[in-house]
Amino acid sequence: MSKRPFSPKSRAHGRPPVKRCPSGGEIIAAAIKAANNDNLPPELCDDSLLHVLSYADTSSLVHFTRGTNNAIRGTTLDGKIWKDAFDNHHLAPLDVESNSNPPDYYNALRRRLTLFSNLSGKTMRRNKQLKHSYNLPSRFFHFVPILPNHLMHYPPAGVENNSDKDISFHLVDSQHHGDGDSDLEDDDFNDVNNDLDQIIYSSNFDPPPVEFSCDSYSLTSAGTGSELVFLNPFSGTVEVRNVLDNAVGNDEAILEQAMMQASESILNLRQQHDSSSLHHHDDENSEIIAGETFHRSSMYDTPPKQVLYSVDDYFDLDLNEYFGEHTPFQNRRSSGNVTSDWVGVDSHSALSDSNSLTGTLIGAARILTVEPEQRGEEEIACTEVFAWSNFDHKTGEVVVGGNASSPYCFKHVVKVAGSFYFLDVCANKHKVFAAFQVGSCPFEVVTPDDVEARRRARGNRVLAEINDDDSVVNEDGEPIRMSRTIFCLPLIKCDDSQPSTPESIRSNFPTPDSSIKAEYPVSSFSIDPTGNNLVVGTVNGTVEIWDTSRSTNPRRTQLLSVPQSFLKRHRAMTLDERNTSKPVEMNESIDKPSDNELEDAATTIRESSIQDDIALLAIGGEEIPHKHPTSKISQIYLPRHLTAQKCGFVTKQRNPDYGTTLLLWQTPSMFLEEAARSSGDRFKITAMINVPLSAQCHPEVHYDGRRLLVFGKDHIGLIILVYHVLGTRFDQDEFNDYKKTKLNAKGEESGGVINLEEECRVKFVNRIRHAGLDGLAYFDSMLMTANERYVVINTKAGHLIGCDGRNACEGLFIIDLEDSRNCEAET
Repeated sequence: MSKRPFSPKSRAHGRPPVKRCPSGGEIIAAAIKAANNDNLPPELCDDSLLHVLSYADTSSLVHFTRGTNNAIRGTTLDGKIWKDAFDNHHLAPLDVESNSNPPDYYNALRRRLTLFSNLSGKTMRRNKQLKHSYNLPSRFFHFVPILPNHLMHYPPAGVENNSDKDISFHLVDSQHHGDGDSDLEDDDFNDVNNDLDQIIYSSNFDPPPVEFSCDSYSLTSAGTGSELVFLNPFSGTVEVRNVLDNAVGNDEAILEQAMMQASESILNLRQQHDSSSLHHHDDENSEIIAGETFHRSSMYDTPPKQVLYSVDDYFDLDLNEYFGEHTPFQNRRSSGNVTSDWVGVDSHSALSDSNSLTGTLIGAARILTVEPEQRGEEEIACTEVFAWSNFDHKTGEVVVGGNASSPYCFKHVVKVAGSFYFLDVCANKHKVFAAFQVGSCPFEVVTPDDVEARRRARGNRVLAEINDDDSVVNEDGEPIRMSRTIFCLPLIKCDDSQPSTPESIRSNFPTPDSSIKAEYPVSSFSIDPTGNNLVVGTVNGTVEIWDTSRSTNPRRTQLLSVPQSFLKRHRAMTLDERNTSKPVEMNESIDKPSDNELEDAATTIRESSIQDDIALLAIGGEEIPHKHPTSKISQIYLPRHLTAQKCGFVTKQRNPDYGTTLLLWQTPSMFLEEAARSSGDRFKITAMINVPLSAQCHPEVHYDGRRLLVFGKDHIGLIILVYHVLGTRFDQDEFNDYKKTKLNAKGEESGGVINLEEECRVKFVNRIRHAGLDGLAYFDSMLMTANERYVVINTKAGHLIGCDGRNACEGLFIIDLEDSRNCEAET
């Protein structure tokens, strides 16, 4: 897009000149003139301005706001302009607790853009005139130690935790002012000493190791909220806490805060006492106060805001509700030992049709297994999925508690007689999508076609050799028998205050509302926040798009093949089109809208195309940039607040020999207006990232439509890679000004990026390293959750960030992108 100087006539008097603006500067100048014209009808003026300003970028909108008169500012028109700008940036909706009447979208947009700038290092590189990656300042890093409950020091009942009062200051104050002027009584002073003795005693022992065997934490907000759901690895409780509760900052930040607290304490004493000797006495002990505060800045640890599943719930577990006579196991009950294994916790956002945030749902799943009494008998497994929400699914009313917290008081549950291997929850429609292992699902009926498909899969040795076998096994090393069917189950409302009855026990084992039959065994899937689109990945490297707007009758709209996509590109590049190098429609042969054409194409792929693909890929492997396009789709990433049609989605394929490859799938019309988009718009691969990480580790990925974060390990150590995805036209200028880095021998840009379109869709912007990102081996679980403000990762070297005196080094590594030096509150 060309740029031209902004017209001086459109500037307000006395404001600094604007150097450059988009080509719509003259339109903005005309809009300002029209807005300041009192002769135009208000309705016509507002509608016309909103339409004109929908084509403006952020800087032009700022010029418009500053160039209009005071009568326009603060009106509903101004609010609509910045709400549309906020939504068009594809940012997460404002959190429920941060909503005001009306919300300040202008400051919220400024804050969100600043957070992304801090993550990418754009502002810091510009200030320091650097071109390479810029690591974040130390004040952004925090460490939350994870300790057993007996090492935590929670406040007694009726006592609030006041972080402004530190133990060390009270000790010094009591020792030097024992003449009755102290703020503490004798009993309080003894209690404080006992508390300090307990802390010193616990610091003589190393805390036990922290092992996360599953997805154990997740940020509940996709925006800037600090709420975290946490599966405690020691007690097994499901808790809701603040992500920075009990956090330890880096030593420099703690020392700075301690000195400030000590200075404020001394100033307060000087105001209370006029004696000059006391002033001198305080100055002598200022370093003592600061030093003690350095080690311990709060008297108590902060307890969780809410406990969703407590230790008492384990003791109240009634096995008859899972394996009794009123359950599907009534004919095969067993009296063996029962094992309860958590599979993980997660959080989901519910969006209305107007893309506003309805509420949040926290999901947790576990599998109860009855060990066989005799050798040779089969284990009996029962899957249970919990769902706690802060909104009423029927009325949509959100429950907001005190202290800006949202209590999750609506509980739902679903039980299934079998064990699943992949699951996702739809918060908007209160549905559970689950894929069960073959032979472990009570709903699936084995058909002759299924038997024939398994026979062909066993006979396809070439295809079996390229599968990622090490990630298709369970914790015991046994292979996971993936199925082709995904079932949609309803969540049943649960009331723990009422005693269980035979009817309530039966109702917790519902029948599926519908099922989805994929062409190949399902390896992963993801449902979008509206619940209207399901993206399915298979073991053969194919992706299917399903329309689930009607839960009882899902319909497949697209069938995409990664091998076919790259083969078409390979054939085009090896023919006369090599010189033109025009983009190729990479999945047109199999992207058929009708079900009949889809079935015909799928049959062709199933029989001959896969074998041909493997042969061609083996011959011309050097021409194809994908490391291993026939690998299974191990994970699909969809933003929690956007539909796939708005921002696309990312698929992950991993091979133990070649590493990990990420593919970005987008539609050609995703940048058009909502009304101009076609419902049958086809997805295609627009960019690819051969992640420059070790092939041994399983990297964690986070995608929110604009940011793509990859957490893994390279030849140096643990690292976070940051990519910028073009998901909205508001970022077009940054990509237009982006100069591609020098390509390596494989045709990759920096960060392993390969843009497959003429237009750049992905660019590598930053890498983050820190000494606190250490200690995790390739066999350890590498977990990550993130939103627009926080990035949370597990670590075993948290003591390299800071220490709270309890020798803790394992816990959560937190990056807070909010700069504490110029923090702004989002309203």
